[in-house]
Amino acid sequence: MSEYHHMCMWSRCKILKIVEILSKTYIDYSEFVIRDALDDGYLGRPSNYFEFLTAVILSQNTSDRNAIKAFSNLKKVLGEITPESILRAGDDVVKSAIRISGLVNRKSRVLKQIALFLRDNPFYLKDLEKMDVEKARERLLELPGVGLKTADVFLLMVLKKPTFPIDTHINRIVRRLGIASASDRYEDVRMTITRYLDSNINALTMLHLLLIVHGRRVCTARRPKCSQCTIFELCCRNI
Repeated sequence: MSEYHHMCMWSRCKILKIVEILSKTYIDYSEFVIRDALDDGYLGRPSNYFEFLTAVILSQNTSDRNAIKAFSNLKKVLGEITPESILRAGDDVVKSAIRISGLVNRKSRVLKQIALFLRDNPFYLKDLEKMDVEKARERLLELPGVGLKTADVFLLMVLKKPTFPIDTHINRIVRRLGIASASDRYEDVRMTITRYLDSNINALTMLHLLLIVHGRRVCTARRPKCSQCTIFELCCRNI
């Protein structure tokens, strides 16, 4: 895709245009991602930071529907999801509750490891509020099982800090659009888009969510539906 990159001139206005067009395109979107996330209910309305982080971990490598079901199951079993309630629960209890989310052994192990750490460091997540986004990100990445996307989702969606999570859909679309080249790494794309949008939390959130929807419905990995794409005129594949 790199041949498209140098031919396209991107700007804040152009990316905001994508947000505007896709917002109108998916105004009737009735599934989970946009509605719940913007209603401060990302993945099942968690009530504390550890619950939020648990929800994001359960969302790894699975659908929103399965992640929400797993989170709801775990909440029914444990009540409030806290480090203490996770550590009190047997491995089989946690695994059974979250099985629908997949990778059950890994996710269960990660939740236990993080719970153990946070039990001994109870203000670790709360302290992130006071840090700038890069320092908070650095601290999050020290937790077991927390990678770049998980950290960025937590920072943007929960702490409302300016960053840009990149999943497989977004990674594919920004390269097709020409916002990023084939050689750009995760960090390159994250920083580029964050700068383009002047660290505007609402714009970053909307672009993140809308590109995911667009990647699922239209700009698919195989046989993208370019004839149905409402942002095709802005796409470098159109040059």
